[in-house]
Amino acid sequence: MWSPLSVSRWIFLLTLAVVMVFSASQVDSFAPVVDLPCCRNVSARKIPRIKACFEQKPREGCRHHAFLVTSKRGKQWCIDPTSKWLKDKIKRGELDCPPDLSLLNEVLGFDEV
Repeated sequence: MWSPLSVSRWIFLLTLAVVMVFSASQVDSFAPVVDLPCCRNVSARKIPRIKACFEQKPREGCRHHAFLVTSKRGKQWCIDPTSKWLKDKIKRGELDCPPDLSLLNEVLGFDEV
C-alpha cells in the first residue's frame, strides 16, 4: 500500500517543513487592530460641553503628552495637559480622562496615525 520514501523525497519533505516553520514565524500575529490618534499640536483652548476625554501619553512616534477631547458636536481637540481649566475639571471630578492605549501600543508596535 505505502511504499518507502526515497532519501531525496525525505530531504525534500524535511526542507519544505523547515521553510514552512520559518515562514510562519515571520507573520506578524500582533498586527494592530485599531489606529491610535496622535496629537501633534496642543492647545489651551477651553472646550465647552465635553463628551469624551482621553489622555495621550508620549509613545514612540507620538511625542506629545496631551488630552484628546471630543465635544458633544463631535469635534476633537488636543489640549495641553498643563491647562488650568482642564486640571480643574479633572480635579473636581467633572471630567474623566482615562489613559489611552499607549502601553498596548508599545507592546503591539502601533504606528503614529
